[in-house]
Amino acid sequence: MLLSGCAKQGISPQSKDVHQLYLIIMALALPVFVAVEALLIWCIVRYRKRDDSSATQSVGGNRSLVVFFTIPAVIVAILFPFGERTLMALEKTTTPQVHIKVEGFQWEWTFLYLSEGIFISGKTASEDAPQVPAVMELPVGEPVEIELTSRDVIHSFFVPDLRFKRDAIPGRTTTFQFTPTVLGTYHSQCAEFCGLYHSKMTFEVNVVSAVDYQAWILQQRKEAKSVTCDPNGTDLSLIAHNISWNQYCLAVPANTAFTVSIDNQDPGIEHNFSIYDSFFENTNYFKAPRITGVSSETVDVSGLPPGHYYFQCDVHGPAMSGAFIVAPKS
Repeated sequence: MLLSGCAKQGISPQSKDVHQLYLIIMALALPVFVAVEALLIWCIVRYRKRDDSSATQSVGGNRSLVVFFTIPAVIVAILFPFGERTLMALEKTTTPQVHIKVEGFQWEWTFLYLSEGIFISGKTASEDAPQVPAVMELPVGEPVEIELTSRDVIHSFFVPDLRFKRDAIPGRTTTFQFTPTVLGTYHSQCAEFCGLYHSKMTFEVNVVSAVDYQAWILQQRKEAKSVTCDPNGTDLSLIAHNISWNQYCLAVPANTAFTVSIDNQDPGIEHNFSIYDSFFENTNYFKAPRITGVSSETVDVSGLPPGHYYFQCDVHGPAMSGAFIVAPKS
């Protein structure tokens, strides 16, 4: 109990409110613990017996029941306003400077920076491929809004230094805010058992200065724009293995129909192939049906006008995505 008082207060005003609530709960729990243990020891000493005959029942009845229920009710009534105040502080919103859509999937995370037009995605662990955790870059002292969801099963977004966690539920978006105030890198993870590689579903939260954050955004945009490749016919081939594509850039000539051969080598896992305008998925140009591995399928796609498009597996989103280049005919 003494060591619990050394717990860190967290890296945001919201986490400090939660930390303060824990201290209040500890203060209320301590006398209850002492009283219960004292009564147990007293009963052991006072009513100890060395024969096998039934003990005399000298206490009990309505008075005991009233005391038994009244004491916890009083404790809860005292604790309730403190908990409600902390909850209101956590739910309080402001105008966010950073707006991130967080998607959990088996078994990693994708962070879509909705205002900056970039995304970061981790690489899930597998039997023959190492995990590459996603890194959430955040500016210090700026409000952050998270839109949390899941692409498959229930996950849990847990940053221990924020002092709270939220479940990522398929088909449902949960929104919350926090303001990181301490520079540093903070280990985070999924806190809901979600399958075989749950223990490896980790990510990092990296809180940096405003200058470093802007430099990181510019670098990510530059790297995204630099992805390009030249057309190599109209028969494309994609292999899905270890929840990754074997290619991250595809190119075809403009206004020409083409085929895509999809080879799903992940046993028991669904994949598909879709083409969008960008990772925001505002416009869908093609969507193939999902196939469960191990299997393959070839799909026909109508020609597209020249432009820079985006392809992905809809099951795993930006974690399995790439640039789709439609080049004008020379």
